Amino acid sequence: MARYLVTGSIIINDIYDPSGSSVKGILGGSIYAVNGIHPYTDDVLFLSSAGDDFDSFFSEYYERNGLSKEGIEICFPKTQYTKLEYSPSGEWIERSIYGEEYDRLYSSDSSIKTEYILKHSGEDVKGIYFESSVNDRIWDDLPKIRECCPNALIMSEIYTSDTKDPALREKVFELIKKIDIYSLNQFEAMDLFQTKNNDESIQMILDLNKPCFFRQGKMGASMIQDGKAWFMPSYESEESIDSTGCGNCSTAASLYGYCEGFEPLRTAAYANVAAGVNARQFGPYPVYDDLIKKWMKEKAEELYKEYKEK
Repeated sequence: MARYLVTGSIIINDIYDPSGSSVKGILGGSIYAVNGIHPYTDDVLFLSSAGDDFDSFFSEYYERNGLSKEGIEICFPKTQYTKLEYSPSGEWIERSIYGEEYDRLYSSDSSIKTEYILKHSGEDVKGIYFESSVNDRIWDDLPKIRECCPNALIMSEIYTSDTKDPALREKVFELIKKIDIYSLNQFEAMDLFQTKNNDESIQMILDLNKPCFFRQGKMGASMIQDGKAWFMPSYESEESIDSTGCGNCSTAASLYGYCEGFEPLRTAAYANVAAGVNARQFGPYPVYDDLIKKWMKEKAEELYKEYKEK
């Protein structure tokens, strides 16, 4: 039984940057969240639904990284494949290459199911990451999940579309009350809270009095808990190429730090290092071997100590 469960979507991306250049056939979706936890512990399982073609896209990556396919449910004729277009601001639009009808079908039927989690539940589960809309049925079963995973902390990476919809604002706030920790990026926070800048957003997060990993783009991120916001500048290596998935990656890493009882600044350091490594190439980092895992932990500890002294 895995101590960390990651739930979310499986997607293949064709990525277009603002200049119009592109890369195609890139692994995407919540595999990036798996890679926020995997560098720090092998004890992580991805729970998701995919198409009959899952192996043709993901099998090699899973084998290279020693990941289990036990959590993958084959439910569709095709795995979702999208065109992901970035604007100069860093915001994005994503559309299925199979058309709007398939996009609607996949979006409605690919939501994580309670039974997926219950198959892998137990007292040893420490953390569960969700990337699910506030309208997904899974949240109705949260009491059942907590009963079956009594020691697990629940995290939601709030859906971008949910923060943009004024009609869902109160439902988002209700969800935040029910879970243990959540995450927003700076654009989502301004939409949700109707704020004008990061300082105003941080104050709104503090007022909610719920731990939050607040992602602030290239600036860095703040772990907000215990009445304070602990800021850690982003960790960007010279090899940084693509920011796709960095939000998922850092958010899941913050769940790991929070569940392990890290100090907030240490959690932010681990999360930012995970994101920095993720940005070194298009798609998820190719192989988390012992060497890169050791280096990432050492770098995170180095940054934590440096900024704690400051």
